[in-house]
Amino acid sequence: MATTVTASTLSVTISEKITLNGVSRNGSTTQSIGSIREISNRIINVTNSSGGTELVEFADTAGAVGPGKYDKGAVKYLRLTNLDDTYHITVQSTDESAHHWEQKVEAGKSILFGDPSSVDAHADIESTSFVKILKIIAQADTAAVDVELYIAST
Repeated sequence: MATTVTASTLSVTISEKITLNGVSRNGSTTQSIGSIREISNRIINVTNSSGGTELVEFADTAGAVGPGKYDKGAVKYLRLTNLDDTYHITVQSTDESAHHWEQKVEAGKSILFGDPSSVDAHADIESTSFVKILKIIAQADTAAVDVELYIAST
């Protein structure tokens, strides 16, 4: 059976709007990401218990993908939004060398990732090589929170 899904272009727009002292200080940027064939959009309850909640794992090959596991070469955009109105979450990204780094995501805020196979947010300073994210885990601060995960893949 042949697929009936036609690849399309994802358009991501980030905009700011404010007037200070009667002057508009607005900004906007739009990114187009072509050849998107798959969208995954989920709401996940993230625990505040030790270890947190695994949100995403990346596989080296398309044949190894499954629920919550994505082909890292196919993922082109990932947005994680903390849907809580009070508590922050800590998002931990782990690379292929088992190094990890953490980001605090305040209530109602989002973080964006591009291609997880070459993330420059945590480059190895000595070799100037880019790390490859293997896993993303989130842990709630005080009480469990809901997190929205939006992933676009080719």
